[in-house]
Amino acid sequence: MEKEEASSRSPAAKPGHAHGKTAESEAKPAVASRKKLTPEERAAAMRFLQAGFEDAKQYEAMTDDEVREEYRRAGRLHAYDPDNEWKKRYARVAKAYPPPKLVAPHLEEYSKYLEEDEDDYRLGLCCFLED
Repeated sequence: MEKEEASSRSPAAKPGHAHGKTAESEAKPAVASRKKLTPEERAAAMRFLQAGFEDAKQYEAMTDDEVREEYRRAGRLHAYDPDNEWKKRYARVAKAYPPPKLVAPHLEEYSKYLEEDEDDYRLGLCCFLED
């Protein structure tokens, strides 16, 4: 009796759901990371990831006062928001080192945190880039 109850609760026991697959798992799109990147896309992705990692290390090493000083020097202290700083930094790195769409599919969400006039000053690792 217990076996019947347990088997009736498993997805494989339901009609139309062979091998434990459910309608939900069958409807999922292909995983983006399984798609092949071209050598150029792979190089762009590596540049983006390395720059993002370096920017994250730099930001983690800074105190809150140092971050505020960086914004003050740039004349944008009023724009400093500690809650969104990681998102802004991610968007700045992506702006400097554009990744392939497969690597950063939700980049547009973070780009909205950057202000339109942010090109007038540079923060983080972007301040070391040559134009």
